[in-house]
Amino acid sequence: AIRFVSVAPPEMLPTMAPGCAHPVPWLSAPSFERSQARLRRAATEFPVLPLPHTLQAARRNGRRSGALALAVGLRRRRGSFSARPSRLQATSDKKAWDDTEDADLWENIRGPPPGQINSFVPGASLKDAKIFAATRTIAVAPWSEDVTPKPIFAISDGPGLVAELVAKMGFRQFGDISKSMVEVLAEVETKEDVKAAIDKAATLAPEESLAIEQAGAMVIFSMSDQEMAEFLVAECGQQGVPCINFMESVVLALESRLQLPRGSRDSPGAASRYGVFAVSDSSAEASYRISCKALKQFPKAKVQQITCCPGVKSLQEIDHIVQEALRRNGVIIYTLASPGMSRFLRQQCERAKVPYADVFQPVVIALKRYLDYPPVGVAGGHYSKEDRLPAKSLELPWEEKPIID
Repeated sequence: AIRFVSVAPPEMLPTMAPGCAHPVPWLSAPSFERSQARLRRAATEFPVLPLPHTLQAARRNGRRSGALALAVGLRRRRGSFSARPSRLQATSDKKAWDDTEDADLWENIRGPPPGQINSFVPGASLKDAKIFAATRTIAVAPWSEDVTPKPIFAISDGPGLVAELVAKMGFRQFGDISKSMVEVLAEVETKEDVKAAIDKAATLAPEESLAIEQAGAMVIFSMSDQEMAEFLVAECGQQGVPCINFMESVVLALESRLQLPRGSRDSPGAASRYGVFAVSDSSAEASYRISCKALKQFPKAKVQQITCCPGVKSLQEIDHIVQEALRRNGVIIYTLASPGMSRFLRQQCERAKVPYADVFQPVVIALKRYLDYPPVGVAGGHYSKEDRLPAKSLELPWEEKPIID
């Protein structure tokens, strides 16, 4: 028998996989050289244990070393591999695992909002960021290959225009928008509608997916009704469909600034007016529309207009926006393609205690994991034939200069 063991520190387990609806264990890649086809075949035959049972078995085996291990047993049979769960034996004479032992392990896990990642939650600790950095997968683009498009569902309880815009804007970070496979499912208002949508997404798992991977089309969604949004996340979790609620962080930021729950008919606090800043390194159209959609859940909000800040390119601009938002009792909703710019804006908002919502980076990270391809991280992303500029206009800033000593 051949046994592959993946080991991860305990603190790396209770993290949220980018774009996933539920926590999954992060397992390091086994160091071996085997036929990829055989490994895929073996993986599809191996029934993955639910996380609690995996954790219980792993802790029996790795209690003393402080590590958690998951073993998969493979045995050779007539030239092919078949898979079976390996029995993990206790490494000491201690009693067998007791479900009540270390019960606080699960209670203390910080769960981010649906579809979000811990390090993107306002007030996230440095420990959260370090865990995210340690567990983040790195996709490497083949030099001669473009991204392979996969189905993406843009789901909304409204017309779906904003969800479609976010999905396509996210795909632009990976490839030509004309090759995207974005399907809009609008007016999804009942639990029956949600079930039908997720059932459809679950049938579209990429052919090359492993059984241990999340299956189904990527779901990018927004729901005005919080209960319906939670129901959609639960459905995605049951069927293994990756999903992300891009609107949730925006509503949370508005709740923090207005000191009102979503859907409230009450007026906000003592401030006479509140400011909403839609910030982007591109046109700011997406952050503007997202802000408008989110504000509909606060009908009595004292927001007269939205300040759009397009084409943000420098850290000084970010500093000025944060200071203006602080002066005007504002909240910042932003879509920045650059991870560095996004991180700096988040840092400055934390320092100034200004509520904020990073809409774009969680979506990009979710798509990066789903498409298994790295984003370009550039404002506007990939261009298509429709928005290609004339060569002469690109050469306008060029200048011929002499060679000097």
